[in-house]
Amino acid sequence: MAISKVQNAVYKSEADASVTVSFPNTPTEGNLMIALGKSGTNSYTNGSITGWALATGTRTGTTAYMGIWYKVAGAAESKDVTLDWTDSTNTLIAIEEWAGLTSTPLDQIANVDNTGPVTSKSSGTTPTTTVADELCVAGFAMGGVVTNQSWSNSFTEELDQDSFFLGSKIVSATGTQETTLSWTTARVCGGLIATFKGASAAATWIPKVIMVM
Repeated sequence: MAISKVQNAVYKSEADASVTVSFPNTPTEGNLMIALGKSGTNSYTNGSITGWALATGTRTGTTAYMGIWYKVAGAAESKDVTLDWTDSTNTLIAIEEWAGLTSTPLDQIANVDNTGPVTSKSSGTTPTTTVADELCVAGFAMGGVVTNQSWSNSFTEELDQDSFFLGSKIVSATGTQETTLSWTTARVCGGLIATFKGASAAATWIPKVIMVM
């Protein structure tokens, strides 16, 4: 199965430590769900989504943190996704759903942080991807509104909201993955990236032979 996007990014921002955002439709069983979150005050290790795993996180500036979480959808998955921090002055969350990935999706991760201000930020690099069918998800956060931003290295912009940016790339060949987000005004920022295995990266289906006597 080829990698494809099932549900586009949905985004919400609130001045709270706990924020819930909802998919338009109930997630499909076996699909990969990805969330990108940002806290105004708390480390990404203090953020959690029930039943989801933290792929990677980074610091943006001196006090704000962000992370990428992921989960493979279950049979009765809720449309609601709640990101909880132990304490936060402001929480941002975006969620997406993808198909065509394995049930153990996490491959390589890398992250960078920056106290800025700068006019571009790299996501950092991952180790070499193992197959030509993988998904890279990159996230960035900056202080203030950013204009004329652009992604590098064939990453597609998925979300651009309130200093909160999300991009993706379906890898067409093996190799090191990296992206840079550039903008016209210098900002304090951070970037991170997570790579998820495509279904061709590992055999996840075992045929069964049933004998009728």
